Amino acid sequence: MSHHLRRFIGTIVPLLLVLAGAWAHAAPAPERPTSSARSDRPMRVVLLNAMGPPENPWLRDILGVMRAAAHDLGIHFVDYSAGSGQWPGSLLELARQVVAAPDKPDYLIISIHRGIGVRVLEVAEQAGIPVFVINSGLPPAEQARYGGPRQHFKQWIGQMLPDDEGAGYQLASRLIDAATASRGASPDAPVRLVALEGARGDMSATLRLEGLNRALAERKNVELLQSVSASWLRDLAQRKTTLLLRRFPEVQVVWASNDDMALGALRALKESGRRPGVDVLLGGIDWIPESLQALREGELVTSVGGHYLEGAWALVLLYDYHHGVDFASERLNWRSEMVPLTRVDVEAYLRFREPDWEGLDFRAFSKVANPRLKHYDFSIKTLFAQRRGRSPDRLPDTHGQQP
Repeated sequence: MSHHLRRFIGTIVPLLLVLAGAWAHAAPAPERPTSSARSDRPMRVVLLNAMGPPENPWLRDILGVMRAAAHDLGIHFVDYSAGSGQWPGSLLELARQVVAAPDKPDYLIISIHRGIGVRVLEVAEQAGIPVFVINSGLPPAEQARYGGPRQHFKQWIGQMLPDDEGAGYQLASRLIDAATASRGASPDAPVRLVALEGARGDMSATLRLEGLNRALAERKNVELLQSVSASWLRDLAQRKTTLLLRRFPEVQVVWASNDDMALGALRALKESGRRPGVDVLLGGIDWIPESLQALREGELVTSVGGHYLEGAWALVLLYDYHHGVDFASERLNWRSEMVPLTRVDVEAYLRFREPDWEGLDFRAFSKVANPRLKHYDFSIKTLFAQRRGRSPDRLPDTHGQQP
């Protein structure tokens, strides 16, 4: 061996050893679990819940469906509530506590509200815990900066969000069309409308309001008298509607960004001596039981909903991901379709709705549990047809998600 060769080897070998040590200690790229991942215990999923107070009926629905899905899939599911009206930092502090706990979860499900989403995603990223987002996502400015799932935040593995803009649009369109049709001899007279917005700063509230504005832009016979925020709350909506009725006694339509606010407005109308559904038309979003009863009785024109199923579908996708089947083969960004119910079809929905959700089998929607399943079908019709063996004839058509 020549002197030059020995010198080269003496130089390059230590360098290779240093590089090998650095590679060995480098943080590995996030990997999808294999089918044998953590098989010694059930997968643990925590919902960091800032979607509303425990008494919120829509939240009761979403949690009830999630618990049923978790039971079917053998998932250890825990709901940690930060409340909807608390300081946004409470959710961030809750996230830090959860990821630092000895029994930290395998996955987090979160809903993004009031500017705290990026910081929660950062906490999960640092802890190496995959996150799935439901119900409300990042605002446009943060989307532009951080992108979507598996881009800037590698542990943010997917999301399922409702078509909130479409829901606001459908709600407005149904209400305006009903008001126009009810006037008979003077169809060209303007429809006078007031709007009850959700909490300003929440993306769902922003998008639903954009849907309302799109409907207003398409129709020249509508006058928006005033739009106010009632922050998703029934009592606040009742008080604000009372003030709006005094200020605008000529109002014909109340557009409410959720059903709770619509029911608050309904109370205010009754207290003022007006007949909901006759003197003033109103509707909301969420499909909560009380609003569906009001719809059945003709006091509401419509309720737009179906998105309470997102949490259950998220658990199905996470279950498959955990067991080696990545939903990325279909998409990372899932969109739940929002369906308007009317007095005509609400009876069909109520007959097929299972109050405790135990009559449904969510394993039927999993690719891991059903290897022959090629595409996820998260449609409402398929869900209820599974329990009864047939689909309700009059339930509005929906495919449950959109690309």
